[in-house]
Amino acid sequence: MREIVKNKNLTMLGHLAELRKRMLYIVVANLITTFICYEYSNILIEIFLKMNKSMKLVYLTPPELFLAYLKISLIGGIILALPITILQIWTFISPGLYRNERLYIVGSFIGGLLFFITGSYFAYKMVLPTMLEFFQKFQRDEIAQMISIGSYLDFVLSIIFTFGVVFEMPVLAALLAKLKLIKATTLKKKQPIMILIIFIVAAVMTPPDIISQIMLALPMILLLQLSIGICWLINKYQEE
Repeated sequence: MREIVKNKNLTMLGHLAELRKRMLYIVVANLITTFICYEYSNILIEIFLKMNKSMKLVYLTPPELFLAYLKISLIGGIILALPITILQIWTFISPGLYRNERLYIVGSFIGGLLFFITGSYFAYKMVLPTMLEFFQKFQRDEIAQMISIGSYLDFVLSIIFTFGVVFEMPVLAALLAKLKLIKATTLKKKQPIMILIIFIVAAVMTPPDIISQIMLALPMILLLQLSIGICWLINKYQEE
């Protein structure tokens, strides 16, 4: 009995040691990539500034510009180190999974990553330039434009991240359908209520202007239709 308890303790200690090692790799990788991105932070900042070249930005406090460069470097470093981070997490959890569970996780991750990139790219290329151009039309000679670099980056990054998360809807629907928690017929019946919820969510997740809300709500409605189609295929396969 004592030997069994001892072996379990050793196993737990082994898992903790393995987890600490993987976390150390992740932290070191993210620090290295963040330093690399900081060296090229001027290029990264330029990517966001060129969306609306007519907008003149300022910084209101001495450290604000430095913090903006640091924020961009940190986000870029996390993205650049993402393959290493995912590999370390997968190396830690994969031995405890069955083969079908591994396939579900890998498929969900690949699908989620593709949809997130699609949503972020759509926000960067289509939504943000349209929104910024719309806001610029309200500029008046009597009111000086003083947009800080920090608030500008917060606005841009929040829109990009929001669209990336929202585009995960089909992946979430596929997982819920696979777990038999939702059905396509139920989603079809509740479409009017769900569309109302979509507009409410769009109003909460975007800045308080109608343009941002509409530009988020419309893709969400299209994604809802795609989610219903995916659920229908999965439900049909389960029935067969």
